[in-house]
Amino acid sequence: MIRNIIKGGLTVLAAVLVFFALRQISLPLVIGVNVFTVAVIVYAVSEGEIAGALAGAVCGLIIDAFSLGLFGLAGLSKTVTGFLAGFISRKINVQPPGRMFIFAGLLGAADLALWVLLATLIAAEGFPWAGGWLLVQPVGTAVLATAVILVLRRIKARRAL
Repeated sequence: MIRNIIKGGLTVLAAVLVFFALRQISLPLVIGVNVFTVAVIVYAVSEGEIAGALAGAVCGLIIDAFSLGLFGLAGLSKTVTGFLAGFISRKINVQPPGRMFIFAGLLGAADLALWVLLATLIAAEGFPWAGGWLLVQPVGTAVLATAVILVLRRIKARRAL
């Protein structure tokens, strides 16, 4: 239990650090790759749906704290994404890299769609599309999530030797 909490905290901390590093490099890169969604997907695939939902809630609230939008929108969408990632990964084998890429891409698209839907329904002003960079986000998220999971697998395999 304590080990899972520490692992989840380190996952969220890594997402925050990567977010700030990418923000220093390029703003379109931050918009095109949602590192918090990557962290939620990776953690949910590893630990299950409940842990994924909790990590999603924490990551979403961190996003909301950094944004100037309505508080709770990203928290809700990331919570749903984390739950779905953990639940579906237990029912379907998403371990091969091709399947993981498609799985992460679909989850990234669902997360973005839910967030856009909630923001459009609740916010009075139009939705800021960030010059179209938001449409790239599911692909960027899928690439990074697949790469992270492959690297973590290799590290785990080397430790087992």
